[in-house]
Amino acid sequence: MEKFRIHLVALPNVQTTKQYSLDGFCTATRKFARMMKNLGHTVYLYASEENDAPCDELVTVITKEEQQTLLGKGEYQYAAMDGNFPLWALTIPRIIKEIGVRKQPRDFICLIGGTSHEKIAEAHPDLLTVEYSIGYVSSFAKYRVYESHIWRHCTHGYQDDQQGRYFDAVIPYFFDEKEFPFREKKDPFALYVGRLTPRKGVATACEAAQRAGIPLKVIGHGDVSLVTHGAEYVGAVDDDTRNDYMSRATALLCPTQYLEPFGSIAVEAQMCGTPVISTGFGAFVETVEHGKTGFRCDYMGEFIQALEDVKTLSPAYIRERAVRHYSMDVVGLQYQKYFSKLQLLWEGGWYSGKPPVLPLVAT
Repeated sequence: MEKFRIHLVALPNVQTTKQYSLDGFCTATRKFARMMKNLGHTVYLYASEENDAPCDELVTVITKEEQQTLLGKGEYQYAAMDGNFPLWALTIPRIIKEIGVRKQPRDFICLIGGTSHEKIAEAHPDLLTVEYSIGYVSSFAKYRVYESHIWRHCTHGYQDDQQGRYFDAVIPYFFDEKEFPFREKKDPFALYVGRLTPRKGVATACEAAQRAGIPLKVIGHGDVSLVTHGAEYVGAVDDDTRNDYMSRATALLCPTQYLEPFGSIAVEAQMCGTPVISTGFGAFVETVEHGKTGFRCDYMGEFIQALEDVKTLSPAYIRERAVRHYSMDVVGLQYQKYFSKLQLLWEGGWYSGKPPVLPLVAT
């Protein structure tokens, strides 16, 4: 397979380690670096001092002391993604300079910060800048990879004046199935995992579980007062503890009220063989196979009935489908194909032939 050189830019509000997993962008950066290194690509990571993401070189563009000073008392996962915000204003010129030192023709710049990182792309127009794993608003790059078809079309509708874009792609978020324990036999409780905000539908989850007569355990951070109807608040636990709960639960409830761009927790539960009960819109239309890996619901009665019907579903099939669609080995090859397609822009561009056919699994 063709090998690429990738300049991967992390966000400046985190250290690229597992300890910062509450920030989804940090987790995506770490996993993307790992996925690209697994395929043999060269990865230069522009980040802070502490790092557990595989890379060929960690280029420190902000110290931990600088980061903590500029964050102040704010929580790292809520830092404003704004190019004028002090964290970004400090690091962006450094990133631009360091990429300039290392870049070679046909390199890629990979970003996940939306317009907060737009100046980096503008400074290196001789490279191909790709926004990968887009599940946020205000994407800008000429080449974009969305996490779901729903989010691509939503973005084209509200941001691109209902105009489609060539050379973009939809490639789902990616997971290491080894991190998610599989259990065939489930325990008699339902589970909610996520931010405790009204938009995530935690109130619906609590009421549905009570009406269905099944205990609900709630994991997450935010407004704990939203945990009602006798549900048990477990807390904001570490990933291993969360995954253990997910593997044992009868079902994961995801009654998100907004258009979920991807909703990674739904796929993580399915990696554990646990069915998902979700709303009937957003990315769940793509990630939850209705009647096979869970149920998509439109009103309270359906949520209540689904909590009974999930007992008929096959945990083994749920796990198998999740691995087949969303494992890093599978998704990594989709990125490989996409980057190969973009490399054609250096040659025939629009009129180029097909990129190389790739194997179904990484070798």
